Amino acid sequence: MQEAFASAYSPSHITGIFIICDNANPLYKGSIGCGIVLESGCKTEVSIDDAKPGIEINGKKVKDAGTSEYVLQCMVDKSRIKNKSEFVARLRVSTRFEVPVGCGFGASGAGALSTALALNSLLSTNMTMNEVAQIAHQAEVVNSTGLGDVVAEAYGGGIVLRKRPGPPGIGMVDSILAPCVTKISYVTFGKKSTANILQEKSYIRRINEAGRVAMKELLKKPEPGMFMRVARDFSLKCELMCERCRDAIEAVAAEGKIASVAMLGDTVFVLGDSEALAEFGEVKTSRISHCGAWII
Repeated sequence: MQEAFASAYSPSHITGIFIICDNANPLYKGSIGCGIVLESGCKTEVSIDDAKPGIEINGKKVKDAGTSEYVLQCMVDKSRIKNKSEFVARLRVSTRFEVPVGCGFGASGAGALSTALALNSLLSTNMTMNEVAQIAHQAEVVNSTGLGDVVAEAYGGGIVLRKRPGPPGIGMVDSILAPCVTKISYVTFGKKSTANILQEKSYIRRINEAGRVAMKELLKKPEPGMFMRVARDFSLKCELMCERCRDAIEAVAAEGKIASVAMLGDTVFVLGDSEALAEFGEVKTSRISHCGAWII
């Protein structure tokens, strides 16, 4: 170990369409689909801190942080630290998000990935991006907090098509070329539990049926407008959104634009700007990112 402090950044990721791909091996379990990588993401700092050890999210210590704990333990296990349990007890992991957590921004994946990258630096494990991202992906799958965000957040690419499930090195991604699309606008109505949805068979069946139709249509014409159209139709067919989301989508349609819902959350987003969204709450924006996660 060469340093006592390290930090890393990860973009966030909104999923517009997805199909759940099950597998007994968490490295091969995941999703295919399409989403948008956002510059608004998170920064994680890791350090040896005997005074304030533990996991913090947005400045508050958390006890139920299974995804981060999984990453932490895996990274320490792969290090050359001798007294591993003693070392874990001294670690402080602090993640600050620029997007709301639990609202469809792939925050858990971004947190896992930035934590793994920062620990890779702190512990001098010399793992590659693919190896680090695979740990973050497994952490998401094992803890039912996500399925396909990590691979998009690791490498960026703007509007990302996930064509084969799994993390970098196993999954396969492509990008929709959209040089004129530079940002999204969104309104968030509340949190939603990804774990509850991913464990319900009726939801999975509905998601996969709608996802297969959406991906087939999108791949015929992979461009931003088509992505938004099929993402909107997908979100409506899944019937997982709140009434406020549905009302916001209709209001945006009335102004001649297309909005959809960030999966899995109660967040409505649109490419560019939308005056109609302002009727439903505070409108926030994020630039679209063409870069992935990195060590700061």
